[in-house]
Amino acid sequence: MTAFMPVTLRFCDNKTMLVGSVAEAETALRQQWPDKTAPSYLHAARLVRLAIEGSCCPRTAFEAFSKAARQQGILVVKPRSRAHDWLDAAASP
Repeated sequence: MTAFMPVTLRFCDNKTMLVGSVAEAETALRQQWPDKTAPSYLHAARLVRLAIEGSCCPRTAFEAFSKAARQQGILVVKPRSRAHDWLDAAASP
């Protein structure tokens, strides 16, 4: 089981990776990104490193990682399944 809802990334070399933990995010950050000098990438890399060391909240690091991937256009967006819609409807009052 992953720590977070997994996200799929498609890197510049067209390889994909499913990422659901801070440790996997650290591995993904070493792959081919469009711009490793972008502020969002550098911020995510710093927070992921700090989360692994234990001095940053893993959720904060994973959210920064996901945001960087989205900004660089490598986050693969999948359509919501009908099961999500059913669960949302069941949870609504």
